[in-house]
Amino acid sequence: MEHIKYAIEQQDYQNAYDLLKNYLDTNPDYTDTLAIVEASIYMGLEYREQALECIKNGLKLNPINYELYFMLGNMYELSAEYSKAYLCYENALYHCKDGGEDYAAIKECFQQFIARTGTKVPPVSIVMLTFNASYCTSQCVESIRKYCTDSSYEIICVDNGSTDDTEDWLKEQRDIKSHFNHTNLGFAAGCNIGIRLADPNNDIFLLNNDTVLTENALFWLRMGLYEKEEIGAAGSVTNSAGNKQVIDETYNTLAEYIEYGLKHNIPMEQPLAYRLRLVGFALLLKRAAVDKTGDLDERFFPGNFEDDDYCTRLILNDYKLVLCRNSFIFHYGNMGFLSLKEQKKPYVSNFGLNYRRYMDKWHIDPSYSFFARNDIIELMQEEDKWEPISCLDIGCASGGTLLEIQNHYPNAELYGIELDPYSVAFASHIATVAQGNVETMGIPFDHVFDYIIMGDILEHLIDPEKLLNELKSHLSERGTIITSIPNILHFSAIGQILKGSFEYADSGVLDRTHMRFFTLYNCIMMFHSCGYEIIAIRRIMRQPSEQQKEMETFIDQLTAIPGVVDKEQFLVSQYIFRVRPI
Repeated sequence: MEHIKYAIEQQDYQNAYDLLKNYLDTNPDYTDTLAIVEASIYMGLEYREQALECIKNGLKLNPINYELYFMLGNMYELSAEYSKAYLCYENALYHCKDGGEDYAAIKECFQQFIARTGTKVPPVSIVMLTFNASYCTSQCVESIRKYCTDSSYEIICVDNGSTDDTEDWLKEQRDIKSHFNHTNLGFAAGCNIGIRLADPNNDIFLLNNDTVLTENALFWLRMGLYEKEEIGAAGSVTNSAGNKQVIDETYNTLAEYIEYGLKHNIPMEQPLAYRLRLVGFALLLKRAAVDKTGDLDERFFPGNFEDDDYCTRLILNDYKLVLCRNSFIFHYGNMGFLSLKEQKKPYVSNFGLNYRRYMDKWHIDPSYSFFARNDIIELMQEEDKWEPISCLDIGCASGGTLLEIQNHYPNAELYGIELDPYSVAFASHIATVAQGNVETMGIPFDHVFDYIIMGDILEHLIDPEKLLNELKSHLSERGTIITSIPNILHFSAIGQILKGSFEYADSGVLDRTHMRFFTLYNCIMMFHSCGYEIIAIRRIMRQPSEQQKEMETFIDQLTAIPGVVDKEQFLVSQYIFRVRPI
């Protein structure tokens, strides 16, 4: 190894490269030290992509290696990504604990970088609300102190009328700005007080006090926030939250989750996912976005939907939201330290009340309009995710599916058509969207598409066959249509019909807005008569619940009748087809 390092010192990088390859042939165990050596060689040879890959691989082996963070800063500086370089140099200093020659050298290089580029990434003002549960608050604060460099943050605690020892504890903490309310003003009002107490130049990190930071969690969150100028907010993954921000793994102890965070908070391929909303348990906001968007809306009292509302306003201000999948923060959850018996009823009541407040304000149902049809996206199956593709989503709602397509295919060109004007106002910040009824307006884009998506659209049309025929001229040579269609044979519908009833519902197979009803046979005949070849069929199954056990017997009796379709067709709630013109 010494002769390899000597060749690097002599800037004989080609020789160092050959020597390293020979070394790796006989020493297959790859380490973070070897990653540093290999990255140094690639940087000398000006193979930047290979050097960056080596650095990332080294950090996966040792997530606290300060030399690798310093080298990562070098790489981002070379590509003129100065904010990310700044954060990497800062993190290198944090992880260089010895304060020796390496620390001094990194600090000097960092200062020279700042002087040379004028780059300054603001610290983070961590705004935390407290209401009793002093143990959780102290645990959260200790994790901040342990896993974040002192220069990168300030802590602001706003107490909402605690009756335990929280106030006494906060008054003892010299590194915390504290504000004490005599009563519980709610989440939004408390956060607004904290934001006003923050340094006006700092970014804002809204952090629940029932969280615990893990190694490098805030670092990667900040890296996500500064990935692009238009990103206004970044959120973490966790063990307890909604909005599909939860990890798959489950552990029994906090120590295991902290160890998970150490191994999880590392470089990833495509660590960022664009989102329409982020959960407010750990929400990092860029200062410019806060200044433009304003305060949290205090009508959402005492809590719930103030984070949805703020994310909506950020997007309407042309900011993007990202979920940082390589930033894990532990979260006890809403009921982690409070009595479920005492809290459940008011929590559920306030949730419903604030849900209606959100609906009244924006005229958008977030449970429906923000929904992404991953079951449809999975049928796209492009071999090269970086291939430019054009997609049209008819009935795009607020753009959830289009945004998820962009996460899968970053170079996708996105278009949408939506009937609801409120959803269009939102989706237009995500894609090129036209408002109107596709049956009467046609396709308003002078464009051909590789994919035309229709999630639950054809059953709402007067003449779906006419639209299918018209869409052929809007498909590229390789273009396909992916569409989902409810199945009228599903037991939830056919069971009613055979009992002499036909009750419409607000959603589902018997949605009151449906104009047409389909079985699998009708769908196949419709596509064939319109000149389409069926490439794939996906079946969305919905089995009888515990309260519907009699349906299993009922279905078995039906399938015993000669000539009746197979049992599966009574269990499919929806078919998803991928078709192309013949």
